[in-house]
Amino acid sequence: METIGRLLNMEKNNAATNMAIDEAILLAQKEQPNPTLRFYDWTQPAFSFGYFQDIATEVDINACRADGIELVKRMTGGGTVVHGWELTYTLILPRSAGEISVANAYQRIGQSLTQAFQKLGIPAQCYASCTDTAETNPNICLTNPAEHDVMSDNNRKLAGVSVRRNRHGIMFQGYIALDIPPPEILARVSKDPDTQQMLHEKSTAINTDGRSITRKALIQAISETFDLGIAFKSKKMSSTERKQAETLVKTKYATAAWNLG
Repeated sequence: METIGRLLNMEKNNAATNMAIDEAILLAQKEQPNPTLRFYDWTQPAFSFGYFQDIATEVDINACRADGIELVKRMTGGGTVVHGWELTYTLILPRSAGEISVANAYQRIGQSLTQAFQKLGIPAQCYASCTDTAETNPNICLTNPAEHDVMSDNNRKLAGVSVRRNRHGIMFQGYIALDIPPPEILARVSKDPDTQQMLHEKSTAINTDGRSITRKALIQAISETFDLGIAFKSKKMSSTERKQAETLVKTKYATAAWNLG
């Protein structure tokens, strides 16, 4: 029998709220297991950083704030992600005796996204393996692929995903490059001039070469190809999850202790 899960197509939120909502849904798996696929957007430009990154080392914090760029640390690993020009999604699965492995989930997510892209006429393929030089590249998700990330036909990264799990759930946070951020935003992703130049040269997105894929069309295609043995049906967050998210914004994701500590 196919498992039924939630599909949450949500409104724009600030960076702290988006991260708080994800954690609230993950925490809710303890009392109310409920596979959830969430698509969401951002009220203003933002950079999210992997759990092990040092934001102050990566970017000029004051310059980012002056340019209206929000900075937030994720629970998941990985590198810097630029938000505001992409489609962001989070997949949260409850833990169970017969749960899918993280490696298998990565593979199936990558394959599902590749099928969705191809359905929309976007040439794409899964990245086969990490190269020998991957660990020496800047830790920026836009240009640094990992196994099963989705690549364009010119071998540039279109989509990536990172993971966090606890005793009750597994959370995958992913992004899909829909449009390329403007140069003035890319210039703030790193303090290093060479990294800035690399981003300008290697960043890509779905809407290049004359394509104009909408967020709605991309969500529809992904919803139809997502292959995890779960039927995701449109629903809403619970009131408990919303209250938990509001608390997490105030106590965690909007605080310097979490983001800069």
